[in-house]
This record gives sequence, structure tokens and C-alpha cells, in this order.
Amino acid sequence: MDQNLDELYRWIDDHQITRQKRHLSRDFSDAVPLAEILKKHYPKMVDLHNYSPRNAIAQKVLNWDIINKKVLNKLKINLSHSEQEQLAKAVPGAIERLLFKIKTKVEKKNSDQQNGDNTERVYYLDGISNQEHGDGVVPIKIKSGTKTLQQKMVPAEIFDKMERDIREKEELNTMLKDKMVHLEKMLSIKDERIKDLTQQLQALISGNVDTTTSPRTRFFNKIF
Repeated sequence: MDQNLDELYRWIDDHQITRQKRHLSRDFSDAVPLAEILKKHYPKMVDLHNYSPRNAIAQKVLNWDIINKKVLNKLKINLSHSEQEQLAKAVPGAIERLLFKIKTKVEKKNSDQQNGDNTERVYYLDGISNQEHGDGVVPIKIKSGTKTLQQKMVPAEIFDKMERDIREKEELNTMLKDKMVHLEKMLSIKDERIKDLTQQLQALISGNVDTTTSPRTRFFNKIF
């Protein structure tokens, strides 16, 4: 185990980190040094502007949540909220476990590239006609048994962008639905108010006003 740790520390030393290395758990507690390491190996995945140095635990957890969603999940490494808190609190052993996983991923990627297995990660989309495919979508044929299937191959970068666009549209849709519910509630309150004022007006005309309850009180009693 000590030998593995020594290898891990040497691997970390091979990376240029802006923060001076003093105590591994505390140094990495806000995820900034990890973002710098990942930027070297996965430059398109990491935007260093998303990760600012933090002191408060809650802000450190926020950094970990961002790097988990934007980078680690794509590497098939998923941090639970509990693990994010442990990393933010510099719990001994937490950052080492994560760095071992990342080191393994990086070494496998480098090994695949050296062995010539540098094929770009791609996804396949079904149901796209030849006229529909756009830039970056390549029509291909795949043999499956005795049949040849027509599919479309999409580079990972384009696929990831499509996923981000879908998530953004879903978030916008949710926001608009919430706004609609709020407006419907306000409209219902307005209708109640109009109904109440109409009843008060009719009571004034007929001379049957209840003097023991103010109009405002009656209205809010209906609502609450």
C-alpha cells in the first residue's frame, strides 16, 4: 500500500499545480488542484474558471458537485454527496481513493493511445434519414448477422453538446411550468378578490352589509 501511495505521489508531482503541495487532503479539499490535473488529460471536459479556491465547507462541496457532474461522471466515476463532503472536509484517505481511480483511468487512456487504439469515442443515433443528418453525423452501415443496419455515427463531442442542450431545455421547461403554476395561483386569487368585491357591492346596494367583518378580513379568510 505504501508503495502504491509513493507511486501516486510521484504521479501527482508530474503535474503542474498552482497551489504549493503541503498536505494532500487539505490541498485538494476544494477540488481546484484536481481540476488542474484533469485539465491536462481531458482538456475539453474541464473549464478551470468553474473552480475557484474556497474556504467554507459548503463552497468546497459546491466545487466537488460541479466537477462530479461535468467531468467525473463522464469518466464513469460518480461521487456520492457523502463522498463529496468527506473530500471537502479533508477526511484522510478520501482524496487518495479518488486519485487512484483517476490515475487508473488516465493510464488506461494513455496505454490505448500508445497501442494505436485511439479511435474517437462515438455514439450511434437511430431513426435519422440521409437527408436529416447534419455536420458531424456520419452515415454508416453495420453488419448484424445476415442483415446490414443503417445507423448514424456521432462524435462524442457533438453528442455531449446535444445532451447539454436537452438538459438546458428541460430546465427552461421546468422553470416555465413553475411560472405558469404561480400565475394560475395569482389569477385564482384575483378572481376570488373580484368575486368578494362584487358580493360586497351587491350587499351595499341592498343594504345588507355585515359591519362586524371588514371586506379585507372576509377576503383573506377565504384565502387562508
